[in-house]
Amino acid sequence: MTATKTEFVKHFPDAVAMGDAGLFLGADFSQPAGLVNWRDLLRDIANDLGLDVDKETDLIAIAQYHLNTEKNRARLNKAVIDEFVKTAQPTENHELVARLPIRTYWTTNHDTLIEDSLRGADRVVDAKISSENMATSIRGSDAVVCKMHGDVSQPQDAVITKDDYERYDSKRTLFSEKLKGDLIGNSFCFIGFSFTDPNIDFDAEE
Repeated sequence: MTATKTEFVKHFPDAVAMGDAGLFLGADFSQPAGLVNWRDLLRDIANDLGLDVDKETDLIAIAQYHLNTEKNRARLNKAVIDEFVKTAQPTENHELVARLPIRTYWTTNHDTLIEDSLRGADRVVDAKISSENMATSIRGSDAVVCKMHGDVSQPQDAVITKDDYERYDSKRTLFSEKLKGDLIGNSFCFIGFSFTDPNIDFDAEE
């Protein structure tokens, strides 16, 4: 069952001390560094489709509509690259979470600010970007960053469209399996996450 806020505040520090804690960092965690949210990322694409992105609630559908219209995802890939290769520096919050004695990090973000912060704290990072990464481990790593929606270095595989979400369990099976195991075996703190991601079922009891 999901813990209450009071129970979480009481028990999470103990989980950190015992090595049983994890962090899940969403898009809002990176925005203070100067990166846009998904609505702004898709704004130009939505305009070209004759849509007002500020009035749309299903942003994944906008990306899918564009893909169906153009028959390729080149512009979506370019939007990810153009945005997430910006010269953005980790924020104080990135630096704070990097210094915590936590080994397990999950994120839906495509940027590298979490990994950069961890390396800046002299930690050895094992970044899980693809299914191939999930099957191997970096020797001596003390921080595992699972990027469940991919990374800016591989925009063609980023989870963006409705098709990507619907095929997630078959294309990124190892991510799904590891996330389920980590959520059961660890106490997680979610930061900057909207709790609307289709890949995560928060209604299931644990």
